[in-house]
Amino acid sequence: MNEDAVDQEMVTATVLTFPSSHHAFRAEKICQEAGIPVMVIPLPGEIRSDCGVALLLSPKLREKAEMLLHEGGVALAGGHEITREKQRARLWQRVLGTAL
Repeated sequence: MNEDAVDQEMVTATVLTFPSSHHAFRAEKICQEAGIPVMVIPLPGEIRSDCGVALLLSPKLREKAEMLLHEGGVALAGGHEITREKQRARLWQRVLGTAL
C-alpha cells in the first residue's frame, strides 16, 4: 500500500448530542465508569444541536452506551456517525484506542 492510500484511510466515530452540557458530562461519567472509552468534544460543525458539546465514542459501543445512558436518566438529543480522514482523527484514535 502506498503512502497516499494510507493517508486517505477513513475513521468513523459516533457522536451523541445532548440537550445541555450537564447531560453530556453526566454521560461521560456513566460511560467511563462502565469502561466505555469516550471523549467530550466541541460539537462538530456538520451537526446541529442546542448544546455546544457532544460525546465521541466508537460506533461498536453506541448501543451499549445509549442503553446505559437511558438507564441513568440521561437525555439524548441525537446520535450521529461522522467520518474523518485517519490523519485528522489521531486524537480520536489516541483516546478511544482499539474501540474504534
